[in-house]
Amino acid sequence: MSVPKLYTRFDGVFFEKTRLSMMTILYQEGVVSYNRFKKIIGGTDGAVYSHVQKLLEAGYVTGQKEIVGNRVQTVYTMTESGKQLFTEYLRFLENILTEKKKDARRKNTHTK
Repeated sequence: MSVPKLYTRFDGVFFEKTRLSMMTILYQEGVVSYNRFKKIIGGTDGAVYSHVQKLLEAGYVTGQKEIVGNRVQTVYTMTESGKQLFTEYLRFLENILTEKKKDARRKNTHTK
């Protein structure tokens, strides 16, 4: 698989850098609050909201309200399709690394 296929294999909603970062955070942490996204990503309320909305609309994440103390906060988790897509992305990256390692070994074999 070549690197150019990366740009056609994953859709623009998933592959945009901020949303990909959000998906990575969700993959690592499982459940992430809106405020945590905002803190980690460093965006404005509007920007973070826009990115979250796109992930929600694509069906990659789901959100729900929780009461924490005496406040309501929104928390997000990956949907099954979001997990599947992210896992596929990780496999894709692993394949690229494997191919690069094989190429490096072949080059080393030919130069010795």
